[in-house]
Amino acid sequence: MNSDATPPLPPTAGQNLDSVRRQVVDAAGELMRATAGTTPSGAAPGQGYVADASGQSAMTLYLALLTDRLPVYARTMINLQGQVGEANVEQNLLPVAQATIQFYCEILAAKVSVFTKPDQLLQLRRVLKSNNLGPHAAHERVAAYLDQERKLGRVAADVDCDASARLLIGACVNYAFTKMLLDDVEPSEVFVEQAVRGLRIAP
Repeated sequence: MNSDATPPLPPTAGQNLDSVRRQVVDAAGELMRATAGTTPSGAAPGQGYVADASGQSAMTLYLALLTDRLPVYARTMINLQGQVGEANVEQNLLPVAQATIQFYCEILAAKVSVFTKPDQLLQLRRVLKSNNLGPHAAHERVAAYLDQERKLGRVAADVDCDASARLLIGACVNYAFTKMLLDDVEPSEVFVEQAVRGLRIAP
């Protein structure tokens, strides 16, 4: 996550990061307990059903990746709040876009594997919602940052911060998906510069 270039965490960032880590670990534990008893067609455990090892492996891998990588990704988002009023707004967004691409490149294949199991997808959806985890958290962080910069006059007054955040995070997720699918994409450094510049947020 370009950790060498990561600025110091603001005073509350460590607490925020610990909170994210606890959320992920709690969600992972809840999902593992839920999927351990998953059976097809509503059949009860113990009725001659043998668990789908490949499905469990997909969920286990996804949860392991999520537990390991999400707190690192969250750190980048938390750091962004400490950049309000500092440096250049577009330059501040570049590490966020790069981190989003890296995060999804690392977890997307495992996540897609879970999506092929409807029962596990439903469990995943329920647990993510109950623990307030999901892609929405990233764009909310970026939108909050842009709103603060807009109040300082460093972002154009007519910029829709929420829409701009959605466009940036969505474009980065799409880049990761395209890379996984085709593996024939422009360098991520080039893409993030174009994506951030395309937001046209300068006053």
